[in-house]
Amino acid sequence: MSAKLLLTTAAAACMAWPAVAQYPPAVNPDAAIAPPVINERGATQRAPVYEAPPFAQTGEASNVSANVSDADLRAGARISDPAGLEVGKIAKVHKEGGQTMVTISAGGKTTTVPASSLTVSSGALVSTASKAEVWSPK
Repeated sequence: MSAKLLLTTAAAACMAWPAVAQYPPAVNPDAAIAPPVINERGATQRAPVYEAPPFAQTGEASNVSANVSDADLRAGARISDPAGLEVGKIAKVHKEGGQTMVTISAGGKTTTVPASSLTVSSGALVSTASKAEVWSPK
């Protein structure tokens, strides 16, 4: 009985082997993308693998930064920094030495920045400097 069972199991395994052999071998997908690198201690390690960002879709330019025009610079318009923090509101726009300057107010304080340091992103005014940099003493 046990010899018959052993023989049947062996026969089934022999018939299944060609099906197993058809599967491709397991391959590390990162092996061809990231070659090994040598770290500062001289040890070989894998380079990090980074995924490329998705491509922008055609016709969706509303989130692209652009220089501001005089029409964008109106009193009361909110200005944020690159992190999204509100820097303040435009109090006044004036020319100084041929350059357009923007006076920003917030919390009872005012500061002046060149209009060239502002961009329009997704329809909102954004400072190229952080909130801390805009309000730091000059």
